[in-house]
Order: sequence, then C-alpha cells, then structure tokens
Amino acid sequence: MYSYFKNKYEAGKVIVALNKNIVCPGSLDGYVSYLLGGIDFKKAEIIFRPVKTKNESNMGDIIAIYLKHNGELLIITAIEKLLANPDVVHAEPCYLFNEHIVPNDPYFRLLWGAETVKSTLAWDYTTGSAGIVVGVLDSGIDYNHPDIKNNMWVSQNSYVNGWNFFDNNNNPMDSSGHGTHVAGTIGAVGDNFIGVTGICWNIQIASLRIGDILFGLDAAIAAINFANKHRIPILNNSWGGRSYSPILKFAIEQYDGLFIASAGNYGANNDYFPEYPATFDNDNIISVAATNPDTLAPFSNYGMKSVDIAAPGTDILSLSLHGGYSYQSGSSMSTPYVAGAAALLKTYMPDLTALEIKSIILSSADRRPYLVGKILTGGILDLNAMFQTANRFTAQQRTV
Repeated sequence: MYSYFKNKYEAGKVIVALNKNIVCPGSLDGYVSYLLGGIDFKKAEIIFRPVKTKNESNMGDIIAIYLKHNGELLIITAIEKLLANPDVVHAEPCYLFNEHIVPNDPYFRLLWGAETVKSTLAWDYTTGSAGIVVGVLDSGIDYNHPDIKNNMWVSQNSYVNGWNFFDNNNNPMDSSGHGTHVAGTIGAVGDNFIGVTGICWNIQIASLRIGDILFGLDAAIAAINFANKHRIPILNNSWGGRSYSPILKFAIEQYDGLFIASAGNYGANNDYFPEYPATFDNDNIISVAATNPDTLAPFSNYGMKSVDIAAPGTDILSLSLHGGYSYQSGSSMSTPYVAGAAALLKTYMPDLTALEIKSIILSSADRRPYLVGKILTGGILDLNAMFQTANRFTAQQRTV
C-alpha cells in the first residue's frame, strides 16, 4: 500500500499507464469510471500514445485523471484501485519536479567532491534536517565558525555543542582544525552566501572531542557511550590505528547507530594489514577509502573484504579554525561524505535502521574500474543513486 509520497505532487491528479494491448472501449470517461471503481473524477485525457511497436516495458496509452476531490488519501485509494486492474501497468501521482538545486555559497564551485558524488541531484530529495544529529569523534569543532555555528547540536542540558572527552569538560572546541574540516564536509550551512556547503545543508553536528592529534581509546569509548545515551544515529570517525582493541570493538557493537570510519592513509591492503576501527567486522561499520577525481588515491588503504566504499578524499576544501577555509587530503576527508549521505537518507526516511542505511549506501555505489577488485563495492559514493535505491526499497516494503 502507498502510505506516503516522497516527492511533491499535484493535488487531485493521477497518471496511469495502460497495458499496450488495451484499446479503450467506448468513451474514455466511461472506461476511466470502470478503472476507478466508483471514485468520482472531473475528467480524463490521453496525454501520450506510443509510436514504437517494440516496447519492453509493456506500457501503452498514458492517461491523466483529474479527481473531483483533493487529498493524499484519495490519491492513495485511486492508485490502489487502478493497480488492482489488469488493464493498468502503472499508476502514480502527478509528481512535481524542481530545477536541480545549486547553493549560493561562493566556494561551492570549488567542491569537486560534491559534484562527484552527485550532490545537486540528491538535494532535489532533501538537503537535511535539524532533527538529525551526526556525532563527530575528532579533535573537536570550531563551533563559532560562521559557516557551521547554526548547524551545531544544542542539547537539552549543559552539553551545548557536544562534550570534550579528552579533557572531561563541556568545551569541545577544536584544537588542531582536523575535526572542523571533517564537520564542514558533513554539515557546513548551505545556501547562506558564506564559504562552502556541506553534504547536509541543515543538520545538527555534535562535537565529540576525543583528543588533539592523537586520540585516546578511553575517550573514544566514552564518546560512543555518550552517542548511545543521546540517541545520536550516525558517528563520523576519521581516525584509526594498527592496534586491535576488543574493548573498542565491543563498544561499537553496542552502539545503536551507524559507525562510519576512515580506511587509513598507508596505501596498504587492510585485508592483510588491518586499520582499526575501520577493519572491525561489526555489521554497523562502513569503512571508507579515498579517491582522486579519477583514481584511488595513492595514499588510501583498500581491501576487498575490509573496505566498503570510496569517496572523494584529495584536495577537499572545507572549514578551518578561526573562520577560515583550507584544502586537506586523506581518508579522513572522504569519510564525512558518507556520514553526510547517511544523514540525508535518515532525513528522507527516518524509520530506516542503521543496517538498512548501510545496505542502501553500499548497494547504490557507482562502480569504477579503478576500484573494482580493490574494495568491496568496487564503487564510489553516489547520492542520487542512493535515493533511487531507497525509493525502490520502500516500494518493495509496501508490497510485502
């Protein structure tokens, strides 16, 4: 059953494709009345007639039906009646489409990564929501930066923008600029005439400071616990090391959300020389490699069993300390693209579980020859395909 529609649509109108072997008997109005099974309509018209005899889709005439009354429930009912008739191949609302959205941020044209992951097509679906929180486990965030301060998380208690687990206080200000750069790719405010835009124009970013240049195991575990307590559904983790920690693995297993981790920057195969936490086999982890515009970045770790997907990670322009901007490279820079993608998808379909979000992101990756045989999906993040896959997934769920 159709329970909701993801795109805007014209009230009181349904578009119907008939089987190519059907010829409307008698008057069109009489035939449409038969198809609708008693639902009142104002008029109907044939708006398309196929000219090619070869037609693998099996669709014939396409009819626009104008219902007498508006309302989503009536459209749902009409579509269900139409789809139950063997004469009908497909029926849907009269969707309304936008021009592809391009933000007015002056540095947007310098964001090659945003173009590569097809962000402007994806923003037709959603640009994010202040109802979704992404936690950034990193060196902190410059929460006063004018291009992200309006997207910083504000809790209902004294945590304000997050927590400093390294110094154990409520000031998670960035110390090195790494976390601020990461956070900007996820959620720099979009369309505000300032600087850059994040993958999510609207979002809440929680600064979970776990160190400076080096990050402590205890701080990381405490931050994961904090995220669970505050029901933060997505964590970005642009850090790692060679030491296997069963305690950290356990903490991530207990985390009720999606844990997105950078694959590492040694140019090594993580299948044989693991980088943690990215290489843990936890179901809720996505491991992210870095690419140039047309190759796997030479510094990026990889692995057919241990690295899931790739995203842009070289010469990435984002936020820096004291209101500035800078270019940085690394799998640290590719990981926030995937975290931002997960946040967009969670905005679009809030009921998706962490594992469903992971499955949709990975199954919609854009396969590239230079990634095939190097990483699990053989592909790079594709935001537009992600939403198309998500829509097919929910359509299948509605028919179960």
